[in-house]
Amino acid sequence: MGLMIFAGIIVRLAERLNAMGASRWKEFATQNYFDRGGIFMGIMVCTPLLMVCLFMLLSMMREASNLLVDVKQMKMKSRVKQKEKKEAKEKKGDKRRKKRD
Repeated sequence: MGLMIFAGIIVRLAERLNAMGASRWKEFATQNYFDRGGIFMGIMVCTPLLMVCLFMLLSMMREASNLLVDVKQMKMKSRVKQKEKKEAKEKKGDKRRKKRD
């Protein structure tokens, strides 16, 4: 979850990072890749991060749905066991009544 938040912050700051790269591109590159629209930052930085976030979100949703199914199955099994115990108690009570009669 922390990685997802970190990636979101980087994507949110991409415009500022692009502006900073445009002003200092001569210090680390031979060509200015940082245009006004931020296409370079969008393609090279934001797109991969957003894809990772999407994958993480889908994985979390899948895990949550699996856990929900497990919980519901456990709940149903518990109800069946309770019902069986109740029926067993009722049968014992019926046998005792028959013996008394």
